[in-house]
This record gives sequence, C-alpha cells and structure tokens, in this order.
Amino acid sequence: MKSLNGKRFAALALILSMVVVTACTKKEAATNSSAAPATEAPSSTVAASPAADLNPLGKYDPPITLSTVKIFGSTDKFAPGETPEKNIWTDGYLKDLGITMKINWSVVGNEPGGPGEQKMNIAIASNDLPDIIPVNSKQLKQLVDNDMAEDLTAAIDQYASPLLKSFLSMNDGLAVKTSTFGGKVLALPVVAASIDTAAMVWVRKDWLDKLQLPEPKTMNDILAISDAFTNKDPDGNNKKDSFGLGLNKDIYTGGLYDLTGFLEGYHAYRNLWLKGADGKLVYGGIQPEMKTALTKLQEMFKAGQFDPEFGVKDNGKVNESVVSGKIGMFYGMHWNAFYPLPDVFKQDPKAVWIPYPIVSADDKTSIPSIGLGVTPTSVDQGYVVFKKGSKHPEAIVKLANYFADKEYGFETGGVDLNFHQPVPNPENYIRWRFAAVLAQDPAQNINIFRGVKAAVENNDQSVMKNLQVKDNYTNYLKFTNDHDATQYATATWIGPKNSGFSVVDYYLTNKLGVTDQFYGAKTDTMVQKQSTLDKLQLESFTKILMGASPVEAFDKFVEDWKKLGGDAITQEVNDWYTAQK
Repeated sequence: MKSLNGKRFAALALILSMVVVTACTKKEAATNSSAAPATEAPSSTVAASPAADLNPLGKYDPPITLSTVKIFGSTDKFAPGETPEKNIWTDGYLKDLGITMKINWSVVGNEPGGPGEQKMNIAIASNDLPDIIPVNSKQLKQLVDNDMAEDLTAAIDQYASPLLKSFLSMNDGLAVKTSTFGGKVLALPVVAASIDTAAMVWVRKDWLDKLQLPEPKTMNDILAISDAFTNKDPDGNNKKDSFGLGLNKDIYTGGLYDLTGFLEGYHAYRNLWLKGADGKLVYGGIQPEMKTALTKLQEMFKAGQFDPEFGVKDNGKVNESVVSGKIGMFYGMHWNAFYPLPDVFKQDPKAVWIPYPIVSADDKTSIPSIGLGVTPTSVDQGYVVFKKGSKHPEAIVKLANYFADKEYGFETGGVDLNFHQPVPNPENYIRWRFAAVLAQDPAQNINIFRGVKAAVENNDQSVMKNLQVKDNYTNYLKFTNDHDATQYATATWIGPKNSGFSVVDYYLTNKLGVTDQFYGAKTDTMVQKQSTLDKLQLESFTKILMGASPVEAFDKFVEDWKKLGGDAITQEVNDWYTAQK
C-alpha cells in the first residue's frame, strides 16, 4: 500500500502508484523499539462480547454487522467488479472474521480540506456516524471532546496480535500516545514510520568528481559545493548558468527542494517543540540557531547560489531546472529516488545523484527531525475511532490484525497475495483502499532495504520469504545487471549503497532522530493563531533569505511571534507537557 507522508503533489502520487508491487505501503520505517502501548484494566464493553474469544483473528459466530465509510484518493483505480461495498476485503471479513461490513457512504477526495474531510465534518456535527470512523487529528479531538469515541485501551491489550502490537510499539509507542487522552486510547492510529520523514541532501556526484570536490562531511563542505556548482561551470558549457542549491517558493515544506535539512545542519528546527535548558518546551523556530542558519542562507542568495526567481517557483518548476542540469544539489527525502530523479536519468544517464546524511556546522552531530509515527492531517490514514456505545469495539482491533496478517504476515504464513495489487498491473489498480481498518508496518521499508542489502552483499536467501524484499531485489538486479532503465528508481531508493534508504539506515543505526515533544491536540490559541504565526514565519524567513530584510529582522520576528500568540501557545504547550509527567 502506497501512501504519502505529509504534503505531497499529485504527480508524485501517480508515479508512486506504479511501484506498489515492490513497496506496497507507506514509504516509511521506524526505530526498533520494544515498548508496548500503555494499557489498563479491561472495560466492561470489551468483556461483554461472548461470541468472540481472545483469538486475534477469532471469528464471530453468529456473524455481526458493523458500518464504516470510505474516502478514496482522486487517482485510485479499482479492478472491474470491485466496489466499496463488495470486494476481497469485505468478502474476507465475512468469511474469516464473521463480520458483515456495511458501507454507509463513500467519497472521492482524501486531501486535507477536501470532499472526504468535509463530509466527515458534517457527519460528526450531525452525529450521523458509522461504527468505524476514519478521522484526522482535528476530527479525533472533536470526537473526544464530545465523548463520542470508545475507549480501546483494553481491546488493544487483549486482542491485538503480536504483529499489530509490534507496529504500535514502534518509536516508543509514540503513535498510540498521540491518540491517548486521559490515560485512555481513544483511537487506533494508522502507524507510520517516523524516520521516513528525515531530510537528506542529494548531490550530483559526477559534478563533485569533475570539480575534484570532497563528498559533504560538514556544512562548510556544503557551502563550498554550492559555491563551486554556481561558479566553476560544473556542466562544462562555458556559461555561468547553474545554481548551487535547489529551492522552492515555500522554502521549508514539501520534502523536496526545501531547507529543512539545511536548517538542521545548524541545529535549527523550524516547527518543533523541543526541551530547553530549563526543562520546559521551547519553539524551535524562534531559537538563536535559526538566525545563524538564515544568515548563511542570505549570504548564499546574495552570492547567486539560488535561482533568483525561486520565490515564484513551485516544485514542478524547480524540477525543470534539475532535469535540464542547472541545479546540482538539493535537500529532500528518500522518496526523491522516485521523483524527480528518474526524469533526470532519462534526460542524462550520466548524471549521478547520490544522497548523503545531513551534516553539521560545528562539532555537534546533526540530528534530523522525524515524524510522530502517524500522519495527523490524513483523514483516511490518520486514525480510526470506534463509535462510543456501538457493540464489539474489539472488532476494530481484529480488523487491524487481519490487515496486518494479509499484508505483512510473512512469518505467520498469513500473507495472501489475493489481497494485494494484481500482478501484472498495467492499469495500476489498488486493493488496500477497500480495507475498513489499515495496519501498516512502519518498519516495512527499512526491512526491505536491509533484506536487499543482505541478499546483495551476503547472498542471504532467507530474506526472500519477505515478498517485498524479493520483488525489490529482483528489480534492483534488473537495473544493475541487466541495465533495465525502468528500475532506476528502485535501485536509487533501496540499493545497498548510495541510495535513499542507505541514508535512512545510517540514521537508524546511529539512533539519529528528534521528534516534536508536543504531540497533543492543538491548543486553544493554536486553533486561533497558528495560521497567522506560520504565515509570519514564512514571510519573515523568506525576506531575510532574499536580503529584502536584514538578518536583524529575525529579532523583530521573534518579538512579534510572541506578542501575536506565541507566548500564550508556549504556556499552553508547557501546561500540557507538565500534565504528561
């Protein structure tokens, strides 16, 4: 099952839908933590289900009926004969679990603020809800505040399979903590890989070699590379028409051509709440490290190392410059192996792009920011709530067990390819969207990488029982041995060396990753003021970068941020933080 973490663009979604066979869920991984979600005594609701034993995949006899809704993506395509109401998942639920799944409604449009979110908002406001409710974090908070979400603590403790529990425990169980209120787990998170959002820097290695530059080990190296790519004619056309670093108009959002990794090289975190010297949480965007990073960026802009028109160029426009060989370095993520790099390879197979971990400006290790282990803005892959008062709340856990087993049960023997995408699949049909409850393996991608690495370097054939490893290994060999250009993206993404996931593996191996220390619902002042503060920050940083404002304007930004709601938010965040202890 493919999915996109955070803000992406439609072109990427379309491209990634073409590789669902080799990696069929979120392109994410997570740290190897053994912590389990917090649990408490079984609730009377769970105990009152005599028809179902404690078997994680036990069948209801007689069958029960549950309802849900489905929110689809605009590019989703389904095989003839498959509908939201009748498909392999609904058939399997009845056959194997004794659950008849009723679909109250379905809608196309799963983007934030789209038709799916709007329709669910109406359903919540009118209390016209199914038993199983897919929601984003904002909607989850509405349900919790109105006492409409069933406590799933005991259900997870009693019914979750070992496989599902391993998913929920990733990253110290942080995803479950985000859906825990007052000590009760009030939603099942669709766990995502925290580490998969980590930034990295992609560099034209052929340009490095031509200019006899070292691979980046420090921020000084990055600055020197940017300067050389701008001024030393790396493409050899005797023109000064290349830029050192690619950048889009939003400067630090989107996971491509943004400055997140650059800022983190100076230990600056533009939107995280971090533990300060006094033990309280502070907002990273207003810390002194940010001013230092902006100072360097302004110097680079004045030196002509950014496209002077970046302020009006989205990712698509910047991509044109990368494909045409006018940009030799950019910060992004592992999935850039699928977009935009295959377009570059088609245009110029001699262009060698290699990713590197983010590097530091001093003697302290640079640590990338990573996610919370869930996608809070997603209305269809964020959280799943069981409507309070509905019968059989443990069924939501059984449905998650079922998904996990069919998709990832390589060790249990539960994997069933009939539930996966068709093979071959020229029409890019998908099946996972039909599932009522998703349970993604956050370690899927790192397991694929490590499996491919073991097979390539040690000829370890035992890893082939994981079919995702087998498929990716096969495609990797098609590129490296058979020179199949269609498998360039796979090799660049999952190859044992110089690939997107070799960098992710480096982060995991060295336990590098910092998460937002505030993972609660938006505070009252955040709801009222956050959008204003975010706009202020983006505008202020962009003006400083471009030299329209002096670096000292950062101090005025901090002052305004505090006055316009930042101080109030800081107090609310720390009140929440204290309550968690």
